[in-house]
Amino acid sequence: MTIKSDSDYVAGALANYTSGIGYYTSHTEVSDLLQVGAFTNSSTPSIATVGKIIKRVEGRIDESIKLSYRPEIIEKETHNFDAWQLQSYPLTYWKDYVGFIQLNSTKIQKIIRLEVYKGDAYEDLASAMVEYTPPADAVNGTFTITLGVGSDADTGYRFVLTKGQANGFYDLFGQETTVKQICDAINEKYPADTARFTGETSIKEITDAPNGGGVTRNISDFFYASPSHNGTSVKISSLLPKDAGTICTITATHGTTSSSSFDDKENYGRREDFWTLDGEGKIFFRQDYPYLMPHSVKVTYIRGSKRVPASIHEAATKMVAAEILVHDDNTILINETGANIDLKTKHDILMQEAKAIIDGKKQLIHFID
Repeated sequence: MTIKSDSDYVAGALANYTSGIGYYTSHTEVSDLLQVGAFTNSSTPSIATVGKIIKRVEGRIDESIKLSYRPEIIEKETHNFDAWQLQSYPLTYWKDYVGFIQLNSTKIQKIIRLEVYKGDAYEDLASAMVEYTPPADAVNGTFTITLGVGSDADTGYRFVLTKGQANGFYDLFGQETTVKQICDAINEKYPADTARFTGETSIKEITDAPNGGGVTRNISDFFYASPSHNGTSVKISSLLPKDAGTICTITATHGTTSSSSFDDKENYGRREDFWTLDGEGKIFFRQDYPYLMPHSVKVTYIRGSKRVPASIHEAATKMVAAEILVHDDNTILINETGANIDLKTKHDILMQEAKAIIDGKKQLIHFID
């Protein structure tokens, strides 16, 4: 497995579509290819518009090659744990698993939640997490939930969810609706399940920067939330590696204030509860394994390659440039030839070259499968 190449596109680590920076390309790369002036907040198209185009193009590439080089969260993928999978019971020193499951994806970046059924309930085996139960009835007055990263606000982050604000949550429609609202705020999603009650029309977004100065980050960079099995509480997982999430905290304020730290749920290793082959998408169970029954494992995970090869970067840049040309009223001067090429010809050339790259990736993936 190639872990890096000098030609990899690395700016995607700072992806921010509003700022025109995607995982596969950026507004600067596109303007350089088109040999036009830099995009700005007031240009046509603006940096934010180019960012939207980049986001669409990256989605089309992922759908075409059936693989993502961006981090994508797959939620509650369900698997059976059947008797035929028990390979090595009872355990001995040289037997390091009793069974395994094969995820539907490869190139796993992180197991966020690993829920195994134990007869009367699902038990969480992965990540540092906390469970929060909001009040059953609507709160009169101020109600905030603060998720913290690090013990010092000057160097860490404090993400605040405020009741009654669009980027926060609403608690007027019952406890289960409040839980979904909180989950969507943490995951920064459009509240599709509850918008018909709340009247919301946009994606939620919550950001923060350390008081002492630093990079502004989004709450979904650090946390993932989902409803509990009965829907009356929120299970919040840290996206930090392994047990690093124990530096995270939650504070709820509504009349009184309560605070909790995240608990480490993960006992990972070849001699522990479970271990993984991330590149192959396999999870091996050793000590704490599920019941032998259908749907006994639920997995929420981040998939996606950790590197963006130059070919994907090139294809994305050319596809974005081609889409911009469709909306451009001016002919682009190609310096290499010194000749004016009409927009349609330039568009077609860029799309043909991008398609050739993507088709090559399709063939490679098919061959591996």
